[in-house]
Amino acid sequence: MLQSERLASLFSEPLATGGTSVSGAPYKELRYLVIDDQEASRQTLKICIQSMGGFSVDQAQNFVEAHHRIRAEIPDIIICDYVLGSGRTGQQLLEELRRSDRLPDNVAFLMVTAERSYEQVVAAVELAPDDYIIKPFSPEMLRTRMDRLIRKKIFFRHYYDHKRNGALDDALKELDALSASGESKPYRFDILRARAETLLKADRIEDALERYGEIIAIHPLPWALAGQARALRRLNRFEEAGNVVDGVLAVAPNYFDAYDLKAEICCDLGQFERAQQVLQDVAVRTPRNWTRKRRLSSVAKLNGDFATAQRLIEEVIANDRIGGIPIADRIELVRTALAGGDRELARTKLAELATEERAQLSHEERLNIDCLEAMLLDKEAGEKRFERIRAELGRIELGAEALLDAIRVALHYADRELADRLAERLLGGAEARRAFQAMLEIFRQQGMEEHFRKLQRAVAARRLQRKQ
Repeated sequence: MLQSERLASLFSEPLATGGTSVSGAPYKELRYLVIDDQEASRQTLKICIQSMGGFSVDQAQNFVEAHHRIRAEIPDIIICDYVLGSGRTGQQLLEELRRSDRLPDNVAFLMVTAERSYEQVVAAVELAPDDYIIKPFSPEMLRTRMDRLIRKKIFFRHYYDHKRNGALDDALKELDALSASGESKPYRFDILRARAETLLKADRIEDALERYGEIIAIHPLPWALAGQARALRRLNRFEEAGNVVDGVLAVAPNYFDAYDLKAEICCDLGQFERAQQVLQDVAVRTPRNWTRKRRLSSVAKLNGDFATAQRLIEEVIANDRIGGIPIADRIELVRTALAGGDRELARTKLAELATEERAQLSHEERLNIDCLEAMLLDKEAGEKRFERIRAELGRIELGAEALLDAIRVALHYADRELADRLAERLLGGAEARRAFQAMLEIFRQQGMEEHFRKLQRAVAARRLQRKQ
């Protein structure tokens, strides 16, 4: 039975007298995870859960342990303190879990916060917790919040299932049905937001923009303005998008995701120095957000600040050890060192990838490494490696990073025809926006910026012709 359906079956009975809570029996069947760096606080929460009938209560005392617990078994309810020690917060944990797709929508995430942290919790409007509770609180207050939260998860359960399965048209139909139901009143803005975000995910950009506009007309909520900016960006209306994001940051300066969006728009406009500054400023305020540090490293590289890019990716490798050191980070360090002209470091880091370790890599990861090595070998050996790469390119589908590396090595060995063909593939695909600036920089380094822009215009013209 799916998790959402299990919740629905457990809580199928009507609310208890007064309409505020359910009986204790269903709580016995739920799985809980309590995350807090203070043992006394964890035990207090465990006792609260047990007092309402809860039985299966797992615990985590820090950020890394929480990741491992969730990876081992997805709980039904997560109760997480905002302050997790070592400069980490529950909000950062929530962001990483959702962005890495490790936290299904039907899992309830309740943030526990002290009064002094309340503003930071409610300001995180993009990847906000499902609910929050301010310390100190009674077991009855906790139970009231959990009852309300579980009912919401049950209400949206079919929408969550459609969304998880990628059936976005069905998800939108479900939202229409939910909106028309008699139980929709408490979830009015949740439905409006879900509809706009699903339209954006389904690439129905104009429709999404219209829905966000309707929400903003009711109330200019920061998350709705940020959604509007994302839609405008997808329509290549970069100046408008940037102005909207500036407005968001003016009223919600702790909305850290909006800074990331601002940096992306700056990159779209070719303002790499400004993008780097925006990310550097927010990284100071979120020093252990390694996803943001990775993004800052990439932007610094686009800005030609290779020393900063290298320092940041080395910092990520040294500190972000959840699930081991990702091979993508190690490859990125080689890529960054090579871009910065530190060929010796690039060789050293490539040599650290043992033969048996390489054998376990995906086909694409091995191709990434082959491309980088081909640029480090002497001319004869490098050309032989390049011939092998060229033969591989026609056999497998590649992501953006692998294609970028292949374009790089093709230009390195003066195979402009292959570089153009690969660039056209990227420009015509779903990852064109993300890869555009990197492609432009690769061609620019070879003195071929105008050639690349002509290529881009030709691809855009063909796309427009197909639409007509």
